[in-house]
Amino acid sequence: MTATFFPYLGAAIWLSFLLLLGAFLRSKITLLQKGLIPSALIGGIIGFVLMNTGLIGMPTTEGWKEIPTSIFGILVFHLFAFGFVGIGLLQQKESDDHKKSNWIKSGALWMALIYCLVYAVQSLTGKGIFELYNMLTSADVFTGYGYLVGAGFAQGPGQAQAFGTIWEATYNVQGSGSIGLAFGAMGFICAIFFGLPLANKGIKNGWTADKITEMPKSLSTGFMEPGASEECARATTHSANIDSVAFHLSIMGVLYAVGYMFALVWTVNMPQGINGLGFGLLYTWGMIAGIIVRKVLHKTKNIHIIDPATTRRITGSTVDFMICAVFMGISVADIKAVLTPFLITAVIAGLFTFIIILWFARRMPEYGFERGLAILGCYTGTVATGLLLLRIVDRDFKSPAAVELAIMNVFILPIIQPVYLSLPFVPTEGSIMLPVFCTYLVLMPIALFALRFVKNKLW
Repeated sequence: MTATFFPYLGAAIWLSFLLLLGAFLRSKITLLQKGLIPSALIGGIIGFVLMNTGLIGMPTTEGWKEIPTSIFGILVFHLFAFGFVGIGLLQQKESDDHKKSNWIKSGALWMALIYCLVYAVQSLTGKGIFELYNMLTSADVFTGYGYLVGAGFAQGPGQAQAFGTIWEATYNVQGSGSIGLAFGAMGFICAIFFGLPLANKGIKNGWTADKITEMPKSLSTGFMEPGASEECARATTHSANIDSVAFHLSIMGVLYAVGYMFALVWTVNMPQGINGLGFGLLYTWGMIAGIIVRKVLHKTKNIHIIDPATTRRITGSTVDFMICAVFMGISVADIKAVLTPFLITAVIAGLFTFIIILWFARRMPEYGFERGLAILGCYTGTVATGLLLLRIVDRDFKSPAAVELAIMNVFILPIIQPVYLSLPFVPTEGSIMLPVFCTYLVLMPIALFALRFVKNKLW
């Protein structure tokens, strides 16, 4: 019977325990309250330490068995993609539909242009620092490692590790897989280091769209006061038929299956090199399926069967479990394997990313703070990290930023294709990577100004 628990149910139980531990510590420790550090992040960091000291596992009939980090990586993938189905089902107020739909399109394009600019800055920073390191120390380190900081920060640790592993297996570039994953891990640290203080400052200074200037005690401790509980959800089905939460989970499960089928068709029929984007963008396909169903229900006047509050709670739950699992999917051995230029690159690339996003976000005409905070987390960690930071200032995803984080890929893919198609091939002398990134560095700011995404400083 223990075989049915190990490893996935065991991993889920560990995530549950760590989330509870994080919530308890947040409610008791003033420093965590002042920093508004989410329970998922607290639990994830504790889990990261336990995981890398060999303490994450479970007793079985065969004795104590450790749960591999890869299991938590798989859980991250599915929790992340499943949550975006819920985002697709989320409804906007009718009075705001037209206005927000236009801003969602323009906001997603803004995010895409910033993505290409930041990706270029990160990669050129890495390449330059590794080149400089070789010059100053007379070392013979492969300078192409520097390009992995862009993959690790802007794309995420999974993609960076995948490209690095290809370099290692096909071109014998030793350690590139570990370095790619380590860059991804450092990206999470940059997201926390820059993102959390910015979120706190935004709340205190009233930079959010809702003009939150005073933090209630419940926001600090993480628990509602007695008698101050908010409505969690509304039933749209009769319990004698099917529980309302079960009904919503069933809808999301079917839509997730639709996203899976589309990803499978993409993978089988697309050319080598881009066929991997089928499952890589599974969260986008699931979200689009959710949007289509929401539109159909609205047109047929059946939208009442979907409760926005229930959908938000389910989506928020997946984000909490996912963030905790992200940290537990990182092995400290990969971080230890990095060299001095790696550490310098991570710090400087993180700083440049923060400065660039902050400058353009302050001049974005609408929802600049929410959008800027979301992409700061996304372009140093993953979309999951962006959602984590966004939830601090927009806990119910009322701004369009959450949807835009997925829609932006529609605009990103045509622009960034030269990079995506080149990454599987090791960037030696003569690679198109350097001129492509230099081109982005020039053209992206021009496009942002030309499209009037840069106005006067607003906050």
